[in-house]
Amino acid sequence: MKVKSDEEALELFRAAVREVDNKPIANITLDSELGELGLDSVATMEVVGVLEEKLDVQFKDEDLADLLSVGDLVRLVRKTVL
Repeated sequence: MKVKSDEEALELFRAAVREVDNKPIANITLDSELGELGLDSVATMEVVGVLEEKLDVQFKDEDLADLLSVGDLVRLVRKTVL
């Protein structure tokens, strides 16, 4: 699956959060910090797992270690699936 835009990647992120945490996140931007969204490290990794499954990719551990914001995750998704 190709992700053609940041907005498309944001929607994938929102869907993954809903799947993991069963709560919608409406007001997120690329600058939103993952911790500010109420995602602890375990929930964040579960969201990453959902994204990996949906995109049929495996993110590198060293790339995941640097995730702080939604934008970081969106950039990783776009970099990995292009």
